[in-house]
Amino acid sequence: MSKPSVQPQASSRFSFAVSDFWLAVLMVSPALLLVLIFAILPMIQGLYASFFRIEAATLKMHFNGITNYVWLLKKPLFWQSLLRSLIWVISTTVVQFILGIGISLLLHQELRGRNLARGMVLFPYLVPAVVLSLTWRFILDPTMGVFNRMLMDFGLIHRPISFLGNPHLALLFVIIAGIWKYTPFVVLMLLARLQVVPVELEEAAKLDGASGWQIFRHITLPWLMPVIVVTLLLRTIWTFRQFDIVYLFVFGGPLFGTTTLPVLIHYLAFDAQQLGPAAATSALMLLLLLAVSWGYFSWYERAEKRLS
Repeated sequence: MSKPSVQPQASSRFSFAVSDFWLAVLMVSPALLLVLIFAILPMIQGLYASFFRIEAATLKMHFNGITNYVWLLKKPLFWQSLLRSLIWVISTTVVQFILGIGISLLLHQELRGRNLARGMVLFPYLVPAVVLSLTWRFILDPTMGVFNRMLMDFGLIHRPISFLGNPHLALLFVIIAGIWKYTPFVVLMLLARLQVVPVELEEAAKLDGASGWQIFRHITLPWLMPVIVVTLLLRTIWTFRQFDIVYLFVFGGPLFGTTTLPVLIHYLAFDAQQLGPAAATSALMLLLLLAVSWGYFSWYERAEKRLS
């Protein structure tokens, strides 16, 4: 007697898998279409435009090779803007991480009013960038600002100071505002990870006589490290391309004192009407972020291997 064929069952499973595949494609396609239209195509267009001299009035394009890049790399303003971008990114990211890990560890403890504190700590992150910038500008105003009034009341200064009129002080207060706004994001990411740290490991370490610092260093920190790397990656990318807060504070001034690379792109494209160099600056920013992201991904792989 011949054995019954199983071919129909295999064919049925194959058709079911194919239908699931096309269903997944159908569900993902709207998001992919939006990414293609609003992210990938503008990026390709910007890279393409960086090799052309573009007339601002007519948008006529004349191919000039790498002339835009050579012109840009010879400008001191580009290197100064790159330095300010690095200062802005490194200082805000490092301080956000230090404050974020401290606040998340505090909010992870069994404290009275912990849930209320967790909700309140997210408030700065919910404030729009326009509102944040205008509020800080009003606070630091030399005529009506409350900050100058407080310093004068305490006898620290004898006359108002134009904090946003000084290039170095303006950048400092932009950094402080960025730290204030985005530290809650770091707290949220790390606090979510702390909820899944194995309690039995901490209890076993306490029974073995480990101190709080030893528990944090050998148990908590390795568990946090993958999320720390991802959070640092996101904050580095987002901060590096941050435009609204930096620009709305002093519009890139005074004396280009708060001009980072995104603000420089705006200046070249709309004020100087140098569209080709503006596109070249964007392309260099993209290359720099790709290199930094590669370093973060390598760090993430090491963190995951250590945890496993």
